[in-house]
Amino acid sequence: MSTETSRIGHPANDAQRRVLELVRHWEHTYNTDVERLVTECYAPDAHLCFNMAETRGHAQLLDVCRGVFGACPTRRFRIDRVQFIGDDTAVVEAVVLDLAQPDFYSPFCSLLTVRDGRIVRDRTYLEPTRWPGLEGAIGKVSPGGLGSPGCG
Repeated sequence: MSTETSRIGHPANDAQRRVLELVRHWEHTYNTDVERLVTECYAPDAHLCFNMAETRGHAQLLDVCRGVFGACPTRRFRIDRVQFIGDDTAVVEAVVLDLAQPDFYSPFCSLLTVRDGRIVRDRTYLEPTRWPGLEGAIGKVSPGGLGSPGCG
């Protein structure tokens, strides 16, 4: 992981250690292989809620990821902090980076709920106008998102 150990919450038990391992794998696969990101990190029925949009399941999420990375292949992210809520949820503070713009960064926060070693719910809070490649997701996400009845 690309951060200091002191910024990562200390897992209190084996369940939290497994969540932290998944979060680290989530960061690695996001930055290296979006197909592995989707299939190895997210449950087949995963529900992702963003600002004003959402995705459900592997097929839709993979379509969105391919669109975003197709529009901005130099996009990456870095985890800065991880804290735990119980044994199944990680709060992740991170930043989106663009390797083509070295001074660019856009902070975001994700609440990741894990079941059986995969993310089942991802509630990501972000500033959509500051995410490179997001235009590649247009037409691929479902309406709704954070605050809507479906993302409760």
